[in-house]
Amino acid sequence: MEIIPDKRKIVGMVEHAYDGKMCLPNFQRDFVWPREQVADLVRSILRRYFVGSLLLLRCDPQNPPFSPVPLRGAQPTLAEPRPDLLVLDGQQRLTSLLYALNAPDKSLKDSSQRRWFYVNLDLLLSDSDDDEIVFDRTKKDLDGLDRMEVQYERMTIPCTELASLEKSMAWLTGLRKWLRKNRPDEIDDFEDSKEALITRIFTDFSNFEVPLVELPSVSESDQDAIGRVCAIFEKLNSTGVELSVYDLLTARLYRSGIKLHQLWDKAWQDHKRLAQWSKKKADTNKFGVLVLRTLALLRGLDPKPRILINLTPKEFEKDWKRAAAAIERALELITLVAPDGFGVFNAKWIPGFGLIPVLAALRAVIDDRKLGEGPRSDLRRWYWSNVFLERYSSAVESKSRKDYSELLAHWTEGKPEPAVFGEARARIGAEGYTVRESASGASAVYSGIFCLLALRGARDWRRSESIQLQDLQDHHIFPQAYLKRDGILKGIGLNSIVNRTLISDETNNKIKDKPPAEYILSTSIFPSGANEQLLTPHFISTDAVEAMKLATEGLTKEEFTKVYEKFLKAREAIIVEEIRKVCGVSTAVGRDA
Repeated sequence: MEIIPDKRKIVGMVEHAYDGKMCLPNFQRDFVWPREQVADLVRSILRRYFVGSLLLLRCDPQNPPFSPVPLRGAQPTLAEPRPDLLVLDGQQRLTSLLYALNAPDKSLKDSSQRRWFYVNLDLLLSDSDDDEIVFDRTKKDLDGLDRMEVQYERMTIPCTELASLEKSMAWLTGLRKWLRKNRPDEIDDFEDSKEALITRIFTDFSNFEVPLVELPSVSESDQDAIGRVCAIFEKLNSTGVELSVYDLLTARLYRSGIKLHQLWDKAWQDHKRLAQWSKKKADTNKFGVLVLRTLALLRGLDPKPRILINLTPKEFEKDWKRAAAAIERALELITLVAPDGFGVFNAKWIPGFGLIPVLAALRAVIDDRKLGEGPRSDLRRWYWSNVFLERYSSAVESKSRKDYSELLAHWTEGKPEPAVFGEARARIGAEGYTVRESASGASAVYSGIFCLLALRGARDWRRSESIQLQDLQDHHIFPQAYLKRDGILKGIGLNSIVNRTLISDETNNKIKDKPPAEYILSTSIFPSGANEQLLTPHFISTDAVEAMKLATEGLTKEEFTKVYEKFLKAREAIIVEEIRKVCGVSTAVGRDA
């Protein structure tokens, strides 16, 4: 099969995909990248990094060899797409950029809400290595960034304005006019030193090219040719392995006589939790990279990829062993279901692997220097604050170094407490703080609340045994089928964390679709009765129980809405109170506990 190598502007291809002229064949997998990977692709293009090549199949728009499917978020000009190209390899990258540049009304893998992506131009000009140059926001968190005057004030451009050079240059013209009117003392410096650099950034982004291979069109009747296309696709998706910093550093250190794979094998052999969580493989949840990040922090370095790839071989083996031991200690704390632990009773409930290196490095400092109760308490506050602020869902490397440095300086030099504590007071301590919109296990808030359930001693209602003796699962309190009968059909109202708790599958099967008022009185579900001692650890207060007892069959939609809202309000209040407690934030707005 003849192949045609080429290079094309990726922004132009995204526009082509948005219009439905470039589609996916119907055997492609779903789009699965979370928002941090979307942001990282935009960062890579801004930094002029290589982002991989694409494989496309030319086709007859009137008679494509496979049923075409638009990329997620596309808006085809025709009801039935008629593409001239099908994407065989590159779906995740093209769809990610399509999302960033068009902000379709869609959610991403780790978010139940639409996201808007932005570029911080001041930071990009001063430190392009900082991952905060690209960030995302939900509608409620935009904080004015949907208005151009706020964008100009903060030197922050929406990625939607980067969809074409014409749009981005129009935005830049608006910025210049705004500065003349509102900051006339800055306009000369802007025109002399910044405007040309920003123009170059916009131009380079618009002109960024990726290599591609285009396969010639095949006829729908040519089964041999179609078979070869499928074989190529299968080969790409069965053998493709992402190279991590760990893999690249393995090759670099080998020249210095350091065999990183052997060090890894020794690490999991010496540390049972590391072996269990990584399944003895360095690429499982990127544990090899997590050890390297911990090593970098303990050396006083940024854990960014460009730093990790250049880690010096001097005393590397000693530092690696120390970092691996620190990871093991961190996993011990994370999995401890006790007051001083973090309650991750099952690996699926960890609120984010990005927290582990910082926790490991900071705990190692506490143990090595034999620090007292204050730093240990700070470390717990730091952990929970990051979980419930969801700070480590993006720009992990930048936050890691900042948090590590600020806490270390606070403990050893008497410097001010880390900024994350103030952020926790301002946001988690705010009167309107809510967790109700968290409805996915991909959310740190969602996972963190289940860890709090474990720490509170939540037991299965039917068996009344410790969580560590049971295989408890994430289930609804107001059953799904019951909610749907009363008009709550989908979304946050159905799956909110406020309506979820830990019970066994067996107990859930006995509940089935029963109204809460019925099952809460059932001795087959509560053999000893639905008493306070059994329900309180589940964040089910007296007020929440009263609401459950009102949730009967036959309620009008208005009556049901009031009952369900009463339950959600009562349970969320207890959950938020517990979150504030572990974060060191008082229930009085903005005050320390």
